[in-house]
Amino acid sequence: MRRLIAMAIAIFFLLSLVPYGEAGDGRLKVVSTLQIFSSFVKEIGGDKVDVDFIVPQGMDIHSYSLTYEDMEKLESSNLIVLASSQFFSIDKNIREKMKDKEILDFEDYNATLYPLGNFERNVHGYWLYPPNALNITRAIKEKLKEIDPQNSAYYEENFEKFERKLNSTLETIREIRMETNIGEKKALLAVPGVFYIVKMLDIPIAGTIVKGPNQFISSQELNEIKEEIERGDIGFIVNAHGLEKSKAGEIAIQLSHETGVKVVYVDIFSADNYTNLLIKDTVALGGSSYIYVYPSAECNYLPYIATVLILVVILAIISYIAYNYRRELLK
Repeated sequence: MRRLIAMAIAIFFLLSLVPYGEAGDGRLKVVSTLQIFSSFVKEIGGDKVDVDFIVPQGMDIHSYSLTYEDMEKLESSNLIVLASSQFFSIDKNIREKMKDKEILDFEDYNATLYPLGNFERNVHGYWLYPPNALNITRAIKEKLKEIDPQNSAYYEENFEKFERKLNSTLETIREIRMETNIGEKKALLAVPGVFYIVKMLDIPIAGTIVKGPNQFISSQELNEIKEEIERGDIGFIVNAHGLEKSKAGEIAIQLSHETGVKVVYVDIFSADNYTNLLIKDTVALGGSSYIYVYPSAECNYLPYIATVLILVVILAIISYIAYNYRRELLK
């Protein structure tokens, strides 16, 4: 009995040494709203972190609501990484409910926002812009060093590796851009979230289908866009995976039906690896230069009609000659 009591005390003591919120193997538990932010954490935290995310792949962050399982993840975490609690309602909800948690938010990233149409500072998809991605990983590095100072050198080294990998990826992207002549024609954006990928590639922008919250392109603007497409000034429409059935997505598809313009889909929310996502989206946009839409040619039936008429006339003449020849034989 004494041995059992001693063992129980020993087990309790060992369990008490595991800090609250850490994984059973001692790794820090980090939860992000979006998968792409969890990929940033993996780059810096490596095997020192256990990373999870909230919004499922392909799901629009604007339409997602927290579940009981999500709350459990957040409660057990050491660090929560948000995209923007000022802009996304799910992030605002998390920030209000998890006030006692370590949190990284938009204001920590020193991110640069650019204007787009009616958006004075377009926050949609800002993490896709490479300088912003680098600043996000830098903020994650500093926060992990603060929470786990004994592994500071490890996090610093991983950040430097990520920076080198990003620079190498951008060099590859520049080569792809030159080879595919991506920027020769303008792009129409279906949603503001694809802006930063298009900007990264220096593709001129014709405008956006979404003009603001529940605001869409007007009929007059749509007609002007159609004219630009017909002149060959606009080469393609860019939309995000997962938003195909949104109103903007439906307008894009309708434009494609009416004009033959291509619709290219890129990833903006979901990615296991940020640099791979950049390459994937670049290839998708670059490949659009080699996709052609051949409108159905109008069929000219006149030659067929003329041929049939000639055959009918020849047949009639032969029948007439045969009829007269037969009459002569019967005389």
